[in-house]
Amino acid sequence: MWLEDRHGIELRNHTTGKVFVDKLFLKNTCEGPCSEQEVCASSKMVSRQVPNNYKRPKEKVLQQAKEFLDGFFHSSKKFGSEEHISRVLEVHKSIEDTSSYDLTYDELVYGCGMAWRNAPRCVARVQWSSLKVFDARHVQTAQEMFHSIIEHIKYATNQGRLRSTITVFPPRTVGQSDFRVWNSQLISYAGYRNPDGTIKGDPSNIQFTELCLSLGWEIEQTTRFDILPLVLQAKGLPPEIFVIPDDVVLQISLSHPSFPWFEELGLRWYALPAVANMLFDCGGIQFPAAPFNGWYMGTEIGSRDLCDPQRYDISETVASKMELDTSSHTTLWKDTVLLEVNKAVLYSYQKCGVTTWDHHTASESFMQFYENEMKTRGGCPADWIWLVPPMSSSTSPLFHQEMALYFLKPSFEYQTPAWSNNPKKLAIKRSVKRTPKFRAVMIAARLCCYLYRSCWLKRPKVVLLFASQSGKAENFATKTFFKFKSLFQAKLYCMADYDINQLQDQQATIVIASTFGDGESPSNGEEFKKSLIKIKQENSKIRFVNKPSCFAVLGLGSTAYPNFCAYGKFVDNMFQELGGTRLLTLHCADELSNQEKAFQTWLSDITNAICKQYLIRNENNDLLNKESPFDPSDTVSARFSIIKGGKEDVLRTLSDVHLKEVSLARVSGKSIIGDSSSSKGYATIFLQLNTFNSENLKYKPGDHLAVFPRNSQEIIQRFTLCLKNCPATRSLVQLQVQNPNQKWETWKKVSQCTFDTLLSRFVDLTSSPSQDILRFLASSAIDQTEKAQLNILAEDSASYKQWTSSSYANIVDVLEEFPSVHVDAAALISVLPVLQPRFYSISSSTAIVPTEIDLIASLVRCRTQDAEGRVFKGLCTSYLEEIRRGDFVACYFISNPSFHLPLYTSKPMIWIAAGSGIAPFRGFWQQRCFEKGVPFHSTFITKVWGKFWKPTVQQQASNRYGSIYLYYGCKEKALQPFASEMDAMIHHKIISRTFFAFSKEKGKNKCYVQDLLWKDGPRVSTQILNEGAYVYVCGRLAMAAQVKKTIIKIICQYGNINQDEAEMVFKNLKAEGRYKTDVFGAN
Repeated sequence: MWLEDRHGIELRNHTTGKVFVDKLFLKNTCEGPCSEQEVCASSKMVSRQVPNNYKRPKEKVLQQAKEFLDGFFHSSKKFGSEEHISRVLEVHKSIEDTSSYDLTYDELVYGCGMAWRNAPRCVARVQWSSLKVFDARHVQTAQEMFHSIIEHIKYATNQGRLRSTITVFPPRTVGQSDFRVWNSQLISYAGYRNPDGTIKGDPSNIQFTELCLSLGWEIEQTTRFDILPLVLQAKGLPPEIFVIPDDVVLQISLSHPSFPWFEELGLRWYALPAVANMLFDCGGIQFPAAPFNGWYMGTEIGSRDLCDPQRYDISETVASKMELDTSSHTTLWKDTVLLEVNKAVLYSYQKCGVTTWDHHTASESFMQFYENEMKTRGGCPADWIWLVPPMSSSTSPLFHQEMALYFLKPSFEYQTPAWSNNPKKLAIKRSVKRTPKFRAVMIAARLCCYLYRSCWLKRPKVVLLFASQSGKAENFATKTFFKFKSLFQAKLYCMADYDINQLQDQQATIVIASTFGDGESPSNGEEFKKSLIKIKQENSKIRFVNKPSCFAVLGLGSTAYPNFCAYGKFVDNMFQELGGTRLLTLHCADELSNQEKAFQTWLSDITNAICKQYLIRNENNDLLNKESPFDPSDTVSARFSIIKGGKEDVLRTLSDVHLKEVSLARVSGKSIIGDSSSSKGYATIFLQLNTFNSENLKYKPGDHLAVFPRNSQEIIQRFTLCLKNCPATRSLVQLQVQNPNQKWETWKKVSQCTFDTLLSRFVDLTSSPSQDILRFLASSAIDQTEKAQLNILAEDSASYKQWTSSSYANIVDVLEEFPSVHVDAAALISVLPVLQPRFYSISSSTAIVPTEIDLIASLVRCRTQDAEGRVFKGLCTSYLEEIRRGDFVACYFISNPSFHLPLYTSKPMIWIAAGSGIAPFRGFWQQRCFEKGVPFHSTFITKVWGKFWKPTVQQQASNRYGSIYLYYGCKEKALQPFASEMDAMIHHKIISRTFFAFSKEKGKNKCYVQDLLWKDGPRVSTQILNEGAYVYVCGRLAMAAQVKKTIIKIICQYGNINQDEAEMVFKNLKAEGRYKTDVFGAN
């Protein structure tokens, strides 16, 4: 292949006409079979192979290690991090010193998956991310290799429900011979030469069978289907032979759905195809022994193994039984035989419940993988000759797809057979009794290590999953992980990063899940939710391997919302329906009722429950508590370290703290509707933010923007006046805390920044302090009366709840109310929560304003203590009120796919909003303007695009859109935002009709959006029940709850059904995605 254009190669699909551009080959670091040759050799069975004991040059190891680690940290979104750089330096030093290095387990798992993903001859790569990796790099003997392989076969076979698995043995080491599996497959059939020249068994294994016999393999009576023994070699020692127990190998007797005589042929085949003789090449390190398996495609057995002339060659036998005319090729008797043999294979495997797939399904699956790889990686190495199935080739979509063959690392490579450098006759390795004098200490130490590892591997595998919107669930999950890791084989995952198929490997699955909005899942739990629903719809179970398999769920939420802990309840119910067993009943921790204490109680209960379930003694609770993050009620030792000569990077620190890619947007426009000086806060802020076309801020209408507020200078000054030992405002500081070993370590929440930035950007000074923090303050109070009052609030949940709901007191208010509390600044700041971003619905569309995000927010103002106390001001809206045009706002975009416009534009829509809930609908009507080709006027747009935005001809031609009815409510008509835009949308027939409700209009009765809906009940009912309308609701929780009741009432009244039936219709409406809510605020 000659590629003059190094920007990509075009690959056409001759069925669809679609053209892919492969650019991934530019990363190719391996020579192919045709490199620097005038003849293409890619059709050779083994076109390239690694010689025995090949030693890779040190510079090549360095290069490949660097490329591999870059890819690994890219995949975990830590590229360029301190951890990445540190690991690269560590590996570089190890290679320079020893010419090698050790992969971590996570690196090994990533490398195995990527090697499968890069394998150009494999058609089943769609499953690459679910590969199970067994790390056997610790083995030292052939006996240990054998035990590992038996465990591999048992796990992968799984009673017929095959699982893709790889076992990795020790790597190639300079100066030592390799660990090798001499077999080509872990399971294969022997082949014997008969005296008359005929062959019994599998002809492809004659040479290896003779080798096994020469090694001492004994078999009383030979058959056509004798399982070959394993020949294993460790550390260059003589090979040893091991017979695989009969009960380990699952074999399938072949029969035909229509031909009873087929079973009389005595044919069989094994379930597990496990390649054993390929070299795993990863990060510059070579693993000559790394057997792996997937599952069979039917044609591999039916067409190749049974019907190939150089294999079992049963074609003529079957043709004779079928009474076919074999005298001429024109009768196509061979094609008929192939079809029926493949039918028999698929029928037999399915009958026995053994995983396999037909070549058409495999081909379609690969095409989906191929297209996805083109989108995500920009290419996909593929060997067309191997991928196209051996029968019905042109009916496969693979036949018509052009492909590019090249080789990437990590990879699986052919290698020279292990016996090629050994004499024909080999003696069996005899076990020699060692005298106890030699290496006694080493053997004892190794035995201790082995026993410790064996004991540890018996500990239950526990996976911790969390779904979090604000970070609270993630924080609790991290604390739980600290406690679990000393007792169990524990792993911590965000739901978005977890492969649900791995649940089958766990003995206990523990979930901590928050609920977002009106009972919705957090954004990082949405895909997990869909996966659970899909499994349920397929009427399958999560098939746990380890028995008994248990789960427990902690739900986080607020009782201010009607769907309290809805997502946690959903996960708990789904796990039970899918076959799990509860360790504990569902626990729900209320944000308004000492959530931290509820979590601590649950943590103790779940730890004890797991220990009891798996018979683990849990007597070291004190030790475990010391290893976990400190409790604020304990004595806290913290200090500020002053850093000289350094610089702060606020944006980077925000990104690190919140694990998001935070960007800056500049305020390009701002207006306030209403009276912002009123204590009642009847005002709305409208902001226009210039994103500078940032890739991190690409959004769709209906998505959210997370805005980072700043504490005001007034509250910062009040806070510092109440503390001891505050650093200078401009000082660059790093907070340090003392660990249980009395050593100072960096505070993990926030990295170095100025003291002013720490207080303004990262410490939450406006939320009510938790009971734990009140307990900490009580320990520092000198006055006994104040100490008693604080202890009551800290211990009595009812008093605490009443206090927080009436006073809205923040940490500064508490310090001023209890002046005898003398607390060190570093100690208090170290236990205060991190300031969280606030979420706002985006009120614009990139189709109209590609470099702008518009926001609308209701100003939060209220009087505390039943309207007799101080004026409470919302932190973020006060911050937005104060910023000026030209200022920068730190923010990041959050996808909200559950509130996007419907895919079917012809369906009618009902939009229901109150107050600032109008925000997403403005983005919707902007998007619809773009789609229908209607000019859209806006102050900011005029500056950028001229008088108006002009649609294209294609957009003007798009006019098949359903009706839109908008119901909007606010306090007064004068406070209505976007009034002129709404009129324009009516004029241009973007919105069919608008209905307005005003709750505090002078001289008029109160009216709410639910009242308008009820008046319009007949049409609303018709659109929902008969026309497939989509209903969108955005606003405060109380409004959304009333709208829900009204919709159900309308369905009941005008659908002529009872209340229960109406509620079921409403549930189905939500399940179909036709009732969408975006709610906020409990009050």
